[in-house]
Amino acid sequence: MDTVDVRPFEDEHAAGVARLATTVQWPSLTDAEVVRRICTAPGATSFVAVTEGEVVGWAQALGDGVLQAHLSFLAVHPDHRRRGIARALVVVTFQTTGAARLDLIADPGEAAGGFYEQFAHRRMVGFRLYPGAASAPGEQPPYPRG
Repeated sequence: MDTVDVRPFEDEHAAGVARLATTVQWPSLTDAEVVRRICTAPGATSFVAVTEGEVVGWAQALGDGVLQAHLSFLAVHPDHRRRGIARALVVVTFQTTGAARLDLIADPGEAAGGFYEQFAHRRMVGFRLYPGAASAPGEQPPYPRG
């Protein structure tokens, strides 16, 4: 098995993260400049997993550095899953935020739920709000998911 190096995000990783986002079908993150801006935003903690010069994993959290952080993104290339990469990314990202807890949301029914259940956790219900949140109840937002 190839060695995987987990390291802080640098601008040079943006294109690799965008390729990874394309592979895992996250259309809102397929532009390297958007990725770079997200990963270097104030309060962001971002790490990549690299093997043989290729980005095969990525995690990003936003936090206050004291009490709470939010795991915004976690992705591992399908060819590199089940090797501990996601776990390593979560652990280093969480530790680096300095927060006492890490919240996240996952789409219902996603297989990833079993992965997150391996960590000490408490299941909670959450919401993702979008512009136009004042729309009529039940009305669908006018933009794609992701």
